[in-house]
Amino acid sequence: MNSSRQPGNKSTNRFWTPARVALTLVLFALLSTFGISSCNSTDKSAGANANAPQISMKVNGADSASQPANAPPQPMLPASALDAPLKTIDGKDFKISELKGKAMVIDLWATWCGPCRSEVPELVRMQNEYGPRGFEVVGLDISPDRDTAQDVNDFVKEFKVNYKVAFAKEEIALSMMQGGNIPQSLVVSRDGKIVKHFIGFSAERTPAMMRQAIEQALQ
Repeated sequence: MNSSRQPGNKSTNRFWTPARVALTLVLFALLSTFGISSCNSTDKSAGANANAPQISMKVNGADSASQPANAPPQPMLPASALDAPLKTIDGKDFKISELKGKAMVIDLWATWCGPCRSEVPELVRMQNEYGPRGFEVVGLDISPDRDTAQDVNDFVKEFKVNYKVAFAKEEIALSMMQGGNIPQSLVVSRDGKIVKHFIGFSAERTPAMMRQAIEQALQ
């Protein structure tokens, strides 16, 4: 008869009680439901459904949940980004400054980023909803080294994208980004001020927050 004891296993069994197991599963479910997911734009191994851990949404560089009353003035969209020569997916020249006087969402994304793909249908709906009021979505693919024009064209057709899509070179993308995760969406007012800067996408939270920011940008 084997009389050896395994206290480590008994300790583990005592810790993982049915109640603790149930609570852990609930916590994981909540994180999955309400989490904000994103892709790292420098991750060369990311696939179409790649997700990264939860990250924050930003409001002018501050956590969107608690912006102080004495917050600094809203930053302007960088002049280098406004006047940067961009190429649309059909090869036409384009500058963001051509949309002067319009409220915008500038979306920094790539076709291989899962959360980016989840966000696009919402942007299509927003373009339909707010377009007649002087609003434009601009989708800037920040991965021209990995996304070919054909890749993006196929994506546009698949998702029935109804807004302008162009490629952004690395230096232009970096001038607007905070960190390397995508998608990043900048809500810009008619006078070029960044109302909100969203990093990542949550299907539960982002659309409502972005619509609220767009309403502010349209004023």
